[in-house]
Amino acid sequence: MERRSPSMAKPQVLDTHFKPGKKINAQINHTSPILIVGEAPGGVEETLGYPFAGPSGDLLEKALREVGLSRSLCSVTNVVKYRPKGNDVTTLITDRKKDVPEDWPEVLGLRVHPIVAEGVQELRQEIDILQPKLIIALGNTALWALTGMTGIMKWRGSMLSTDMNPEAHTVIPTYHPSAVLRQWSWRNIMVQDLRRAKDLIDGPVEKPEYKFQLFPKAREAIERMDWLIDRANKELDPVWLSIDIETIRHHLACTGIAWSSTEAICIPIFTRSNYYDIEEELAIIMKFRELCKHPNIKIIGQNYLYDAQYFAKFWGVFRPADHDTMISNHSLFVELPKALDFLASMYCEHYIYWKDDLKDYKSAPTDDRKFFHYNCEDCCRTYEVAMRQMDAKRSMNLEQIHDFQQSMSRPVLRAMLRGVRVNKAHRKASDQRIDQEIITRQEYVNFVFGQEINIRSPKQMQQLFFEDFGVLPTKNRKTGNVSVDDESLDKIARREILLSPVIRRIREMRSLGIFLSTFLRAPLDTDERMRCSYNIAGTDTYRLSSSSNAFGSGTNLQNFSKGNEDDPDRGVDELMLPNLRRDLIPDPGYIMFDMDLDRADLQVVVAEADDEELRIVMTEGLDIHLANARAVFRLPFSLDDLRDPVFEKKAKKQFGKQRQLAKSFCHGTNYGGGARTMAITCGITVAESEAAQRAWFDAHPGIHDWHRRVEYALKHLGFIENKLGGRRYFFDRTDGLLPEALAWIPQSTVALYINYAWRNIDRNLPEVQILLQTHDSLTGQVPIHRKEELEPLILEQSRIIIPYPKELVIPASAGWSLQSWGDC
Repeated sequence: MERRSPSMAKPQVLDTHFKPGKKINAQINHTSPILIVGEAPGGVEETLGYPFAGPSGDLLEKALREVGLSRSLCSVTNVVKYRPKGNDVTTLITDRKKDVPEDWPEVLGLRVHPIVAEGVQELRQEIDILQPKLIIALGNTALWALTGMTGIMKWRGSMLSTDMNPEAHTVIPTYHPSAVLRQWSWRNIMVQDLRRAKDLIDGPVEKPEYKFQLFPKAREAIERMDWLIDRANKELDPVWLSIDIETIRHHLACTGIAWSSTEAICIPIFTRSNYYDIEEELAIIMKFRELCKHPNIKIIGQNYLYDAQYFAKFWGVFRPADHDTMISNHSLFVELPKALDFLASMYCEHYIYWKDDLKDYKSAPTDDRKFFHYNCEDCCRTYEVAMRQMDAKRSMNLEQIHDFQQSMSRPVLRAMLRGVRVNKAHRKASDQRIDQEIITRQEYVNFVFGQEINIRSPKQMQQLFFEDFGVLPTKNRKTGNVSVDDESLDKIARREILLSPVIRRIREMRSLGIFLSTFLRAPLDTDERMRCSYNIAGTDTYRLSSSSNAFGSGTNLQNFSKGNEDDPDRGVDELMLPNLRRDLIPDPGYIMFDMDLDRADLQVVVAEADDEELRIVMTEGLDIHLANARAVFRLPFSLDDLRDPVFEKKAKKQFGKQRQLAKSFCHGTNYGGGARTMAITCGITVAESEAAQRAWFDAHPGIHDWHRRVEYALKHLGFIENKLGGRRYFFDRTDGLLPEALAWIPQSTVALYINYAWRNIDRNLPEVQILLQTHDSLTGQVPIHRKEELEPLILEQSRIIIPYPKELVIPASAGWSLQSWGDC
């Protein structure tokens, strides 16, 4: 979405015949300490005769005013003073070594058109004359011309220097306004970078003087931890420690501990060889365990669930973080990135991007000192970020959601470490069955085409369909490239009826292949249990995401499919997929349960609308779809009629078409689908859709009121909230976001609800072992002989009150099985 860096590996068309037009000179303010540098003028600038005119200039001016700066008090210039073809300056700059005109000189490591070289030289002259204290670099070309570096996404917000006079000029790069106009969600990030620039002008921002203890002897490492423990014994307030590890090939390389934003120790463990003998390492581990278990020591980490898996496996330490900076930022701003470099760019007083100092986690570092310094800097950056986040949660009044999300680290880590027992015999049988299904379909495809077909080869598949069969090429919607992806094959099947059967077999082979590789052949852990890593900050809706664990075993257990082999509605010709959940079984002496919430999202929608009729329908267990069809199509029966089982059965048959239509129509309308969208979705006319929506909102005006409230919050507040304390800011333009905002409220509420239940069970029922969380359900196990005792307690701990005017508790129920998760 931004102007492409010359170093980005994409096919690049160079403008070798560029002829400069009108020169757009700088706007100079000789008394200003600020120089703003852009990339090149566009069409509006060329017409008006000065840099940053038009929409880009308006955006820049407003952003500057927002942080207390004024464009009129700044000097403004561009690297290139002439408008490039298509407003794309990268047509004049390249990192290519070949096929570049001989008269293009090398400047700062790149080959450039002579007009660019002239611009860079002129920019240096402007800097030499103006001697600005601060230079704001807008875009990648400005960053390169001023520092020799490229990659605005990485370096934005950094406090850099030029090679002209490093002590005199500070360069702060940020996004170019034209890029922000295309990707509006970047606007607030750009403003934060400009705020950093304003702080630099207002007073000196000191570069931190780090005091790192590197290469400590075992005795020195233990003494440092003793010193921290002694502090914790003496101080009334908690002692916060930032802890971070570095790993090499799934082994601990070093552990860093910071006790301030500038002070840290790195305890080396192993790079090319062991740093300590066995007795020394054991003594360090025991002292570290003592440190972690101290009641007055609080741990800070970044994505600390990763580190905690290593400490548990190699050092026998179970200790989640008290403040995870990734989870914290997710609680404050679910929309924003959560990587440590981004957080540091937003929260740290002094910031320079540093994450490229360590790129390869698979091999031992060539420079141990640099490696351990990097580890300590990670710790200190994380510490400073955490301190700012703690202030932010209070000032933003987000303590409830923030502290709850942090508290989830303990039960989540417990489930990650516990894992789930696997029925290897059932898993093997499912693998063989799927493998045979793939072979059968491969033989069919080969027979139809008369040759061996590799369905994983896009090149062969494209040649087969678009050249051999002369099918009109299909393109991927996102990339615009010719494609034979699933969507493209479906299009071909609809157009070319004779190819439909074989395309169906190809699609089935792909689905079965995913089943095999992602689930049935996902590697087990060393104890042959299935594990995963959960990410508490994984989605915008507070739902967890999952993936393989820190050591490369396991898979995404939240998508562990129950297939369709038990589905009574599965068609005769429909591909049969096995219930993979039968692979996961209880431990000996335990019985498994799967606790699910009843129509959870709809319960929240009804509560948001405060709709008494829908509340009655759900509470009494009436057929919700018949009740909705009655409202939408003004059918001739009442709710009292639906209470009669005989009438309900008759109505399902008589009004089956309307009932089926109401399923999708009411769901889509509840979530902001307009009349035209619902007409397309349901296969009705727009006029029919408009009439149906009028009838729906007449019957349930509270839903329409809810839509208006959310729309107002989007446009005037820029954020929405749910009743469990969650908040979502929208940094992008809000046009067209109403359906997404409406969906977020029930989805986020339900995600928090199930996690509150999980935390309650973990805290109050230690006999219950939670094994898995899959969106709105919890899977666990209990001792067989305690099942009758614990079942009502589990449901009681899952009873969470959502504070609507009429309090909402989402009903939960549990299925049980001695055999497997899939049989619950």
